[in-house]
Amino acid sequence: MSRRPMSILALLFFAIPLLAAAAEVPEYELLRDARPDGRSVAVENLEIMRDAHNFEFTSGTFHFLAPASGGRSFGAVFIGEGRYELHPGMESERKHLQIVAGDRNLEVLSDTFDRLVILFTDTTASEIAAGRAVTTGAPSAEASRIYEDYLKQQKAKLQINLHLRLLRDLLGGTPEERGVFLAMLDGRKLAPALIAVDPSGIGNLAAGLAFFGGEESAFISLDEEGGGFWYLAGSGNASHKGKPLKMAVDALHYTVDTTIASNLSIDGATTVTVRPLVAGIRVLPLHILPKLRLREASYVLEGAEPARAAIVQEEVELGRFKRLFQDETGDADAALVFPEALPAGSRIELRLRYEGRDVLRSLGADSYSVRARESWYPNLGTFTDPATYELTFRYPKRNNLVATGALIEEKTEDDQKVSVWRSEGAMRVAGFNFGRFEKASRTDEQSGASIDVYTHRDFRKMSGDSMIDAINASRVATAFFGKHSYQRVSVTQQSEWSFGQSWPTLIYLPTLALTTSTDRAFMLEELGAAVFDVQEFAKMVGWHEIAHQWWGHQVGWQSYRDQWLSEGLAEFTAALVLQMTESTAAYNSYWDRRRQEILENAPRISAADAGPISNGIRLSTRANPRAAQTIIYSKGAWVVQMLRRMMNDPAKENSDALFIAMMRDFVTTWTGKNPATSDFQKIVEKHMAPPMNATGNGSMGYFFNQWVYGTEIPRLTSNLSVSKAGGGKYRIQGTITQAEVSEEFRTIVPIYLDYGKDSIAKLGQMVLVGSSSTPIDVEIALPREPRRVVINAMQDVLTRK
Repeated sequence: MSRRPMSILALLFFAIPLLAAAAEVPEYELLRDARPDGRSVAVENLEIMRDAHNFEFTSGTFHFLAPASGGRSFGAVFIGEGRYELHPGMESERKHLQIVAGDRNLEVLSDTFDRLVILFTDTTASEIAAGRAVTTGAPSAEASRIYEDYLKQQKAKLQINLHLRLLRDLLGGTPEERGVFLAMLDGRKLAPALIAVDPSGIGNLAAGLAFFGGEESAFISLDEEGGGFWYLAGSGNASHKGKPLKMAVDALHYTVDTTIASNLSIDGATTVTVRPLVAGIRVLPLHILPKLRLREASYVLEGAEPARAAIVQEEVELGRFKRLFQDETGDADAALVFPEALPAGSRIELRLRYEGRDVLRSLGADSYSVRARESWYPNLGTFTDPATYELTFRYPKRNNLVATGALIEEKTEDDQKVSVWRSEGAMRVAGFNFGRFEKASRTDEQSGASIDVYTHRDFRKMSGDSMIDAINASRVATAFFGKHSYQRVSVTQQSEWSFGQSWPTLIYLPTLALTTSTDRAFMLEELGAAVFDVQEFAKMVGWHEIAHQWWGHQVGWQSYRDQWLSEGLAEFTAALVLQMTESTAAYNSYWDRRRQEILENAPRISAADAGPISNGIRLSTRANPRAAQTIIYSKGAWVVQMLRRMMNDPAKENSDALFIAMMRDFVTTWTGKNPATSDFQKIVEKHMAPPMNATGNGSMGYFFNQWVYGTEIPRLTSNLSVSKAGGGKYRIQGTITQAEVSEEFRTIVPIYLDYGKDSIAKLGQMVLVGSSSTPIDVEIALPREPRRVVINAMQDVLTRK
């Protein structure tokens, strides 16, 4: 492949002699090549317990793998009779197991097995051998076959290089009491599954799993139809709240140099400035698209000469199995291995060279899709670890490229364009869009936002609508939440028809949003959606993605259990724009549609019954594949809507003043950081209106336990009447009833006077506890006779109606 001359930056980058593309790592090769070596231990009634997981080895033999460097055992194959049990301590995890296992009466997930592969850096080897004879002889042919089958499953189904996880502990000197335990269960009843207990957090099993954070205990099913995280919890099984990812290294700055060839292949060079947060790091996982192959790696300690870093990255393989975690099959996780431990607290430059395909895909007519938006450059984790960026791109001059950050320079060299983009502050992720675009620009004085809209030539007539949408969303969000960190935003058309996404300063707007209602009608059959759903999505997706400049980028989230703070708040913001640009009636109708979406069965259970918001993306199962999106987005937005209504004060000039103060405080406090749901709760409690204190202790715990960590949705009814009582007074009588909730469930129910002609006034509110009816009989002076007395008139509470 011919190459264009590199920039001065790239030449300096690679002016280091004798850096091998992938140095050998003997310790890793020993792990990868290890097979049963003839050492064995016979056991009876051995029990190994790891957190919520209980293994009973009734009778049989453990066949050890050849030891790691230094003679340390790290794996074994068991052949015999055994039983596995998972004892979920949290009600939400038990219910989730009932759903994924298809057994509504399940209390303990269990299976029996006659073989088991275990890998470990903890005390497992000594537990197996304790008081028992270790015999030696010829390796067991059956044990060898079982282990070979396991390796095929690791590569084809699991797609995680667990040997890299072991290597991190072995080279890093991790003590056994902090070691990892991994078991590949291939039982008689359940589909194959990985049981993992990792003190560093499941998010550290592989770079691609960082999204799942710091919870330590997991059951990952490899079922081709219903696989995924059947169980995920913190050690001790005690809390439904997530844990942050335990970061070993903090990325400070990325310099990324990318050449896009005419055939869309990528040639890249990235320098990452990092600071190790812990001592003993010798293995550093990287997140990168597996089809981008690392070719060279070096590192520079402060005041030292460049040194070589070894590369571990297995080959990508194509397979027939369902892909659980990656775009390709194969355990092709990437990592750097250093010849010595990185000093904690030091400043280090990592220098990487890579090349490959499938970052971009051509869809014809100068239309392209950026497929690897988080992994087109090697990184240490997106969203969890903000850093500054400088991005340089070289690409065919007939095309355009728009990236995150601000455009610093753009020029043409021969048949290439070269553009340089720089972040004005720390960003959670870097990205770009690529194609042939036409640009429109406008600065909105009201919000202060500068907006560029990039559309394909055939869609330029719709760019004005996209500009208006971006301005309206920026104005509403600024009014409610304050200005966001990135005052310039590029709204770019992407060729994905019905999928939008937002990166800092860069919106990927789906083509559907740039079509007319007539054009959309032709796509309904392909999208498999109702006419109204398609029209609503096309209208609101731009607002939602603009809102992510605040929610997800300016303010992040701690773990997958808190992702609703991004998606739910973005969805709520889009609803606010609907109210401000259309009407309160349209706003209320929107919430009624979201209520129906949450409660309808699809196909076996409703999204409401699929689990709490805090279960995040794990909510999507065979029982309801869309549950995660419905609950994270729609119910998450409903939570914020309920808070807004509880804080609404019609006596104030701006009835939303208290809510606005709370939300601006949340943004100011957590800009550039990753809050948990509990952190948002503290901000709510700081600003809560007196009627919200339903338990009398100043805590909103009851609210968050019900709506974020719980699944109950009340049914509220009333039979209130109004009659004249004389002297300008009116008598209001009847009952308000709450049903289908537990005895401690608390709901603040607002009561309204409906005067007709869209004139509604709030009379007050009352707290209902549990499934109960509360009588009302009051006389009150009113300016005129109401037409009726109603509850929940402004979509104040998510109910079953």
